Amino acid sequence: MIVAIDIDDTITAKPEFFSILTKAVMREKGKVIIVSSRTNLPEVARDAAKELKEYGIRHSELILIDSVDAAASRCPHEELDWWNKYLWQKVDVCQREGVEVIIEDDEQVIALFRKYAPEILVLRVMK
Repeated sequence: MIVAIDIDDTITAKPEFFSILTKAVMREKGKVIIVSSRTNLPEVARDAAKELKEYGIRHSELILIDSVDAAASRCPHEELDWWNKYLWQKVDVCQREGVEVIIEDDEQVIALFRKYAPEILVLRVMK
């Protein structure tokens, strides 16, 4: 199973739970991809990796989405505004990686998954 999990207000909302979950998925030879809208810069990635380690989160990959400008040039959905094109990158990453389940808190991101990737099960974390 390939599972994607957001960091802010998802993992950070209940780190103990996600530590247990990620260890279980990895133990069963699954893949855990952390997908965050944090800025895709080396220092941000380093800090996020450190934070995940402190929480005890096991993962196969950490992906921080690209800038708003990069998203605007790559997103094929002209009907989306700039912010939704930015957030759509999470959908794109998950589809490319073959994600089966994403765990997310942001309603806008969830709506994008429901519209553009209905094959991916979305589990919403309530704040």
